[in-house]
Amino acid sequence: MIISPYGQRTPEWHKERLGLPTASCFKEIITSTGKPTKKERRNRYLRELAGEAKTGRPARRFVTQLMKEKSEREELSLLHYELTHYEECRRVGICYKDALKWKMFGASPDLLIEPDGGLETKDAEPHIQIERMENGWNGKADHYQQVQGCMYVCDRKWWILRSFCEGMEPIDIRYERDDVFIESLENELEKFCLDLAMLIKKLKGA
Repeated sequence: MIISPYGQRTPEWHKERLGLPTASCFKEIITSTGKPTKKERRNRYLRELAGEAKTGRPARRFVTQLMKEKSEREELSLLHYELTHYEECRRVGICYKDALKWKMFGASPDLLIEPDGGLETKDAEPHIQIERMENGWNGKADHYQQVQGCMYVCDRKWWILRSFCEGMEPIDIRYERDDVFIESLENELEKFCLDLAMLIKKLKGA
């Protein structure tokens, strides 16, 4: 694994992400069951990244006040975990699989938990957190690709998916590495990155 020196949400981090498939958007490439996403969804993400690479402008750049507040509350979630667990935790920027995969795709984990784990936290409004507590929640439908993608990129054995609402108990779901899913993810990423490189080359030629 190669870790970028730029911290998350810094100008350098935002710039480095331009045109880069990242774990938070692996759901645009593969479903939680390991199947390719629908062609139109995949192609939309492909064009977004190619457009970023061509113009230097982020495709998903609109940030609402609510999104800013969620980001601040996610920071509280990370501090809460670090203060309540006797583990070595690391804040990192973009992680890449290895030198051969450099700049092809990456992941920006919320926390790396040494030596074999990590954490991704999701902010929840109070009524959502209550619903998740009452009905049970594992986050697989919405976040499985990101969690397994982080394990693949960062070479980890387990990952915690956290639902956090300030003033309420967090919900922590631990996922183990799913090598069958990761094999499918790796195959789809390779095809996607090849298509992306070809599209970017075509745009540069134009």
